[in-house]
Amino acid sequence: MSIIKQKTDQAVGILKELDIDVWLTYVRKTSEIHDPALYFLLEDSWLTWQSALIISKDGQKIAICGRYDAQNLEKSGIYDRVVSYDESIKDPLLNVLNELNPQNIAINYSIDNIAADGLTHGLWIRLNKILEGTVFLERLISSEKLLAALRGRKTEAEIERIKKAVDISEEGHRKVTETAKLGVSEEDIEEVLLKFTKDKGLTVSYPPLIHVGPTTTIGHGKASPDIKIKKGDLINVDYGVFYEGYASDLQRMNYILGEEEDIPPTEVIRAFETVVNAITASAEVLKPGILGWEVDQVARKIVTDAGYKEFMHALGHQIGRNVHDGGCLLGPRWEKYGESPFYPVEEGQAFTLELHVYVENHGYCSIEEDVLVTKDGCEFLSKRQLELPLLKL
Repeated sequence: MSIIKQKTDQAVGILKELDIDVWLTYVRKTSEIHDPALYFLLEDSWLTWQSALIISKDGQKIAICGRYDAQNLEKSGIYDRVVSYDESIKDPLLNVLNELNPQNIAINYSIDNIAADGLTHGLWIRLNKILEGTVFLERLISSEKLLAALRGRKTEAEIERIKKAVDISEEGHRKVTETAKLGVSEEDIEEVLLKFTKDKGLTVSYPPLIHVGPTTTIGHGKASPDIKIKKGDLINVDYGVFYEGYASDLQRMNYILGEEEDIPPTEVIRAFETVVNAITASAEVLKPGILGWEVDQVARKIVTDAGYKEFMHALGHQIGRNVHDGGCLLGPRWEKYGESPFYPVEEGQAFTLELHVYVENHGYCSIEEDVLVTKDGCEFLSKRQLELPLLKL
């Protein structure tokens, strides 16, 4: 059974659980603007004219599309009924809604969850005009809870793809350790990873983030051709790939031993151990039912209690069809994150656990692991980095 068939079947169950009568995804020209919900509704087909993909809680799957897109949808075997039109989607859409008579209709908008915010403003206006004068206009609700569950609750097939993506990312990180040399720049490391990914026939899940030494740009800055490996540097690499449409996201560390050093300085060891301990503690509390901010708080407190500055980002985001997969966030209760940290963790969700501290004169110490929430806790999908590789160059 295809993943799309699995996910649309799963959507029916979630609609029943949330007591939502109909989920309506309204799109057009999907090669140009791709509603994130389409990952779970279409195989590889594009939709050109205005189209409505409808799933009801009683299990009906109906597609309304332009004449020339109908054949592809019929061949997919996902939809029980494909309704085509020539001049306007209005009448066929109203006919289906009148037939189903839903008391609520979930559409893809959300204030906080970008993965549930695929309905464009222009199509929102069009949908309002279509529904003007009908009872359905007042029955529109957000699909954010539906999509948070659909994206988050991974099927076995999805989990296997994420695991494979994680394995390949770890192989890429090993390549960095093997090729590190004095004088190699951040940009050189980036090129090693991009070539490795291309040779695998894959794409990166985001541009690799390379941090070498104390003068690096912390965060999402582009790899520099001028910052080069020298003795005493911490090297942090953030790298993930897409494998058959599913993402990984891992950070790994290396340390370049200084002159006459056999072990790193105390401050480097302490920073590394703090990061490892914070990830361990957060993983121990990560289980179904806990709220996202509660997990973040555990790791954040370990860092600040150790005397380091608070890291100014969330501890963990979901991974799946995208490297940042929306829904529940393991983050602090900051305004910018909205309601995302208040979602409960669910079984089947895949998260990153990532945080950093800065070590003066040495650089950026950060580790990122990928984990899967299980019935009673979580399991690491990645082989944990518990030791800091020491490179004597």
